[in-house]
Amino acid sequence: MMHNLKYFFRGVPDNTKFVQFGLSHILILIVSTFISYMIIKHKEENRRFEIFIGRVLIVQQVVLYMWYITTNYNVLTQGLPLYHCRIAILFLSTGLLSNKVALMKLGAYWGIVGSIIALVIPADIDPFIFPHITTVSYFVGHMFLLWGSIYVLYVKKVVISKIDLKKILAFTNIYCVVIFMFNCMAHSNYGFMNSSPIQIGSHLNHFMYGTIVILISNIVINIIYHVLNITTKEKEELVLAD
Repeated sequence: MMHNLKYFFRGVPDNTKFVQFGLSHILILIVSTFISYMIIKHKEENRRFEIFIGRVLIVQQVVLYMWYITTNYNVLTQGLPLYHCRIAILFLSTGLLSNKVALMKLGAYWGIVGSIIALVIPADIDPFIFPHITTVSYFVGHMFLLWGSIYVLYVKKVVISKIDLKKILAFTNIYCVVIFMFNCMAHSNYGFMNSSPIQIGSHLNHFMYGTIVILISNIVINIIYHVLNITTKEKEELVLAD
């Protein structure tokens, strides 16, 4: 038992890469999609489910950061809660546990797209052979972030007003600028503001690349806002028609 735990929490990298669209990855995508579908289909608010999602996300984050600190594995460049999804997890989990809508809004808006991209393109997993805390934490965190975001937006139907949208965009832009500067000082790649995990735009000037990432972030958030608004309006029209 102790040997298995030591292996699971080992701190020496295996210098391997997760096999994208391998059997394990396909199974993860199937489970993620199926449970997402079930959440949307049932559309029932459940406080126990909210607490469950929130607790799993909090535990996942705490255990991950404890591992980075205790093993001293790239703590500054990879072990801080500065990635978009890690911040989304902290906001969403805290919002679900405390029932604070304002926290849920940012967590869900950042989380729904970030989790989908991370699950489909797992390009930033630490080089450890499964089973390992980093691999398990990566997929558990992003799967539960996806489910929590879908629950907030489609079940709880948390509405984002134009004022909320402006606040989310302002926070996003401030975050991107701060992280861009932090990456330059720490030689890290939080928020992928330094380089793309799939090597797109690697030939661009550093400042230009960062600017494009910020623009894409703004565009994606606006798209989510308009898509959700259109969906909500269509449902309201159907209800009125009935």
